Amino acid sequence: MIEPVKKQRRGEETKKKILAVALRLFAEKGFNKVTVDDIVKKSATSKGSFYQHFRSKSDIFLVRFTEVDNYYLEVYESFPENMDPIEKLSIFSQKLMNFLEVEMGKDLMKVIYNAALESKEHTYFLDSNRSLFKITRKLLEEAIEEDKIDSELSLDDVSTMITQSFMGSIYHWGLQNTDRSLESFSKPFVKTLLKGISKTT
Repeated sequence: MIEPVKKQRRGEETKKKILAVALRLFAEKGFNKVTVDDIVKKSATSKGSFYQHFRSKSDIFLVRFTEVDNYYLEVYESFPENMDPIEKLSIFSQKLMNFLEVEMGKDLMKVIYNAALESKEHTYFLDSNRSLFKITRKLLEEAIEEDKIDSELSLDDVSTMITQSFMGSIYHWGLQNTDRSLESFSKPFVKTLLKGISKTT
């Protein structure tokens, strides 16, 4: 019984090693310039191990964004039920930006966005089942139920606007030669958007 547990643990450690090495190489060289052979060599693993954990090179990003979405879910579940949904959205956006900068980094985010534009394999940015989209929509539904939003736009339109503000902020930040944090860079834009859709009292 102990041996299967050890084998599973070794497998998890190998997967983490491959993931970390692949993401580092992507950030350093760019997604298209890194091969599976490069990843295997640098991680001191094998192709068999790689394909045991990842279906393809693109799957690296999918696995990483699954981890990111798990963090978003933790943030959402940490909110008190009676907190204003617009305030939740504001805090959620700040934590989202901070996490992406600290855990992913500007270089890797630039590579991820570039890869998504060049390849149809990277569909996670538009996957409506991602926690990012579900949480954004849920918070907007709460705001509508509490009569916090004054907008002629549909829920779909407002949800799209919010996620566009997130993605646009990240993309614009990536283009800038600035030492400003992603959180501080995006905050004025997101704050203005949330104010624009909020119902005035």
